[in-house]
Amino acid sequence: MGKKPGVRSAASVCRRQSGRSMPRNAFLEVAPGVWAASPELVFAQMASRLTYGELLALGYELCGSYPIEGSGGDMVRRPLTTPERLLAFLEQLTDVRAIKLARSAAKQVRRKSASVMETELAIIALTPRRRGGLGLPDARLNEPRALGDRGRRIARQKYVVGDLCWWECGIVVEYDGRDAHSGSLAQARDSRRRDALLAEGVDVVTVTSAQFSNVYEFASLMGKVSEKTGKRFRGWLPGQIEKHTALRWQVGKFHREQL
Repeated sequence: MGKKPGVRSAASVCRRQSGRSMPRNAFLEVAPGVWAASPELVFAQMASRLTYGELLALGYELCGSYPIEGSGGDMVRRPLTTPERLLAFLEQLTDVRAIKLARSAAKQVRRKSASVMETELAIIALTPRRRGGLGLPDARLNEPRALGDRGRRIARQKYVVGDLCWWECGIVVEYDGRDAHSGSLAQARDSRRRDALLAEGVDVVTVTSAQFSNVYEFASLMGKVSEKTGKRFRGWLPGQIEKHTALRWQVGKFHREQL
């Protein structure tokens, strides 16, 4: 079975089981006589091999627009599937191992992540508390927002795109993974962008790599975001910090093994 371009090694471990009925869209013909597992089938069958956090990371990647390797970040690939298509495919399966886990994870996958760190930030922030996340209200990733006249003058553009967005609540979370040597032009553009949003009444919460890595500091930041959206943020209940740490480790493990 050939490997579908853009799908990593996960596709190579998916095999067609003899005697098992598969949906019609389980395999894709990528060249004459060459078939590959569809992204939806990859997700379903990897559920028997991955932990919950790893499966979430895979789902975000399949539904995301990550930069193409070797392009310097200038080119991104289109999403290979959507959360809705994942769920629709899983509903057609009745005898696939770990299908319950796959459905649970697919319901938590968000579309349009543009990087590994956006995926990790979103998973940790949005996944329900019972699964180890912080349980923030649902958000959109890389969602554009049109600017008003004042915002346009400040930002010098008609719209902005946020990493983790609650536009209707007037708040957006941005991940800043740049080092101290980032270009001055990029820094100036980001500063204008933040000023434009602030001028239009939108709070911008910036999360650095160090802040994200600190469990308690990140939880404190996200707690303020949650309250801004109207949802009271609870402290750590017995057993939750262990689940949270496990989820972080699982998601990080998936990404480390792809490097």
